[in-house]
Amino acid sequence: MMIKIGKLSVDVCDAKCGERECFQLGFDKGSFSAGRGYTSYHTDAKGRRIERPVCMTRHLRGCPSNSVCAVCRLSSVDAVGSTCSRHDCAGITVAVAQ
Repeated sequence: MMIKIGKLSVDVCDAKCGERECFQLGFDKGSFSAGRGYTSYHTDAKGRRIERPVCMTRHLRGCPSNSVCAVCRLSSVDAVGSTCSRHDCAGITVAVAQ
């Protein structure tokens, strides 16, 4: 999902990501390989290199799971005790087993 942060359209998991403490703005340049560096770069229609704004936490490690719905077992970054974010579920999120 793309949200606006300032003048940038940032690729994030959901609309609340910009407010979360795990959000860290970064730029994706292209395909990176350890030991070789960037093996390819993102380009626009004219062939110029571009950097895509992304949440670097999500891009590198995936979104952290703070809770899970007790009904549908959907993991969530929302706090324990919040309502499940799935539209057809009415469950309450509980703590993730570590």
